[in-house]
Amino acid sequence: MDRITIPLINKPIFSTSLQVRVYDLNYGNHLGHDSLVSLIHEARVQFFKRYGFTELDIDGIGILITSLVVNYKAEAFYGDNIQIEIGINEISKTGIDFLYSLKLQNPCREIARAMTTVTFFDYKKSKIARIPNSFLEAIKDFNDCPSK
Repeated sequence: MDRITIPLINKPIFSTSLQVRVYDLNYGNHLGHDSLVSLIHEARVQFFKRYGFTELDIDGIGILITSLVVNYKAEAFYGDNIQIEIGINEISKTGIDFLYSLKLQNPCREIARAMTTVTFFDYKKSKIARIPNSFLEAIKDFNDCPSK
């Protein structure tokens, strides 16, 4: 099986720091894959909140996560502070690929990269929607990525 390689973030659009909690650990006593996905979800929610959006309301339009890829690089343990950066890979009329870089702050090392495809969705009409202009405006200074 070919490994999907997630690109580096050229220009972060958001950064936050989260700590590994005891319930984030798996039986190997390190950060579990399910908790890593929860950490990138938390970072994405914080990103949307910064611009006055929620995952269910970006000018009346919500989002769906239609794809997720994670490349693991190193372990993280209880109490570790993880710096999570979010960047943009590609934008289409109805979706965007978010990139995530997760790094330990001390010692500084990358633990994972992730990418989610976010598809915009009108929950009232139950159909895929165009990316709201207010969202495009919010990220315009960071939009140096290719469009589909």
